[in-house]
Amino acid sequence: MQKTYLVPALTTGALMMALVACQPSTTPPEVVPPATEDPAPAPGGEDIGGDRSAYSEIPVPEGAVGAEPTDIALATFGSTEPGEGNFAEEAELIEQTDDQALVVLTQTGLADDSVNGMRYRLEFVPEGDQWRLDWAGRQVRCQQGRGSEDWTTDLCS
Repeated sequence: MQKTYLVPALTTGALMMALVACQPSTTPPEVVPPATEDPAPAPGGEDIGGDRSAYSEIPVPEGAVGAEPTDIALATFGSTEPGEGNFAEEAELIEQTDDQALVVLTQTGLADDSVNGMRYRLEFVPEGDQWRLDWAGRQVRCQQGRGSEDWTTDLCS
């Protein structure tokens, strides 16, 4: 007699559990507060603009003025020699407003025993209808085994 009731009771219990599992949750979804920190770096790795403290300040050459901040960056700190091997150079306008512009000039694959790359943070201010280089900083990336392989202000060995 118990066997007669046992199978239907187990079947009913299993069906109830399946129905409950299929029902939407009454728990509200978790609300994630908005981020209060700086946005994450771009895919591929890092925030290339960074801030001044991540760069070693270098002298700003006289006469670094022109119509386009990226052109000034290349004329002032760009390579004047044709690149060898896997040399690459890129001037990227990171930010530009009416009262400032930020360019990052990156050179990699340098033909140097210890330094693999140099990166410049170049800040511009308007001067009349042109832009003037106002502040410059530099980072280096060392060859493998010669120091940091990340962008840093430390010297390579």
